[in-house]
Amino acid sequence: MRLIVASIIAIAFFTQCSSKQEVAQWRGPERNGIYPEKNLMTQWPATGPQLLWKYDSLGKGYSAAVVTSNKVYTIGTIDSISYVFAFNTEGILLWKKKLGVDWTKNWPGIRSTPTIYNGLGYVINGLGVLYCFDAENGNIVWSKDIVKEYKCVFLGYGFCENLVIDGEKLFCTTASTDADVIALDRKSGDLIWKITGSNDSTSYSSPILVQIGENRFFVTQTNKRLISVDIKTGKLAWEYQLKGSPLANTPIYRNGYLFAVDNWKAGSFMLKINDNGYSISEVWRNSNIETQQGDMVLLGDRFYGLAGGDKKEFGCYEWNTGKEIYSDSMKVDIANVISAEGLIYCYQLRGGLVKLLKPKENGFEKLGSFKIKGGTEQLHCSHPVIKDGRLYIRHDNSLFVYDIAKK
Repeated sequence: MRLIVASIIAIAFFTQCSSKQEVAQWRGPERNGIYPEKNLMTQWPATGPQLLWKYDSLGKGYSAAVVTSNKVYTIGTIDSISYVFAFNTEGILLWKKKLGVDWTKNWPGIRSTPTIYNGLGYVINGLGVLYCFDAENGNIVWSKDIVKEYKCVFLGYGFCENLVIDGEKLFCTTASTDADVIALDRKSGDLIWKITGSNDSTSYSSPILVQIGENRFFVTQTNKRLISVDIKTGKLAWEYQLKGSPLANTPIYRNGYLFAVDNWKAGSFMLKINDNGYSISEVWRNSNIETQQGDMVLLGDRFYGLAGGDKKEFGCYEWNTGKEIYSDSMKVDIANVISAEGLIYCYQLRGGLVKLLKPKENGFEKLGSFKIKGGTEQLHCSHPVIKDGRLYIRHDNSLFVYDIAKK
């Protein structure tokens, strides 16, 4: 009997410790839209995968789900107030905790997806208030109004950044006269460093971390520039001038090369970063890759996503040159794109159609589709998430969870 009790206590302790060492964030473990899942369906039924559970009282907002080993988190805005929701993996609401007043203007509701990092959660709302909350119970640990503290100027759709953390540092793009980027102690919210401001404003994109040799960098986009900051020293490594109005995408980095979408009507480009990370050169630019939001995924030496703009084509592009290899008409201008096991999941902004695609040498093979229905919001802006054989999709007031595990 003592052995059984001891075993139960040990399991409970291990489970609690494991949950405090987990990271769940925007666009997967590497923030690149690639989910390291195995044994997923390679063909969907005609009606789509089975809906396992659904929750219909989230309120407004565009926050995606983030999923740990035993919890599912998202954020919704109800009557101008945003709340963190936590569910178990079977869809039971564990708690709902208040954050504060959120964005109520153009397309009301929170924009950002929470980052769960070793027992704490982090999110910035549409008004520029940054929150840290306890991932076990939702209680607020600290908050910081970066608009007031750093004189931030945000654009017409509010703050949209999905926060990134490295070790004990939490980074945020402030892009103001006071500071371009700040690094905070993630547990206390205290300032560690800030880089000199440049009279810029924030954009709608989200940052990534880049490792080059022994140096590590925070790469982010402001209204006017793509910039890189040495995360150890807070020193600006380089900046690249953008050409148009800001969009909402996340850069992709691999082996010294950085792909990014420029601003409105300006296409996309690739930069070569030198061996110490402190200088860049432009490799190519393609004015036809005009992904407004939804991002791209890199598989092998090709990257995939909606060209956007007037083309309305889902394309396959060569990583080294930016040249289009092939494309398929989608008749939509925006789609949120992720990947797992070499397949592409495409969630269309207008109409809510979810497609499973297999990229081949000269075209896409369609492996199934279904529609996300419900809600009063017309635009399907939240990014899909895959975890443990399940596909999580947030739309408006609802969170949908589908079984996509191979049987």
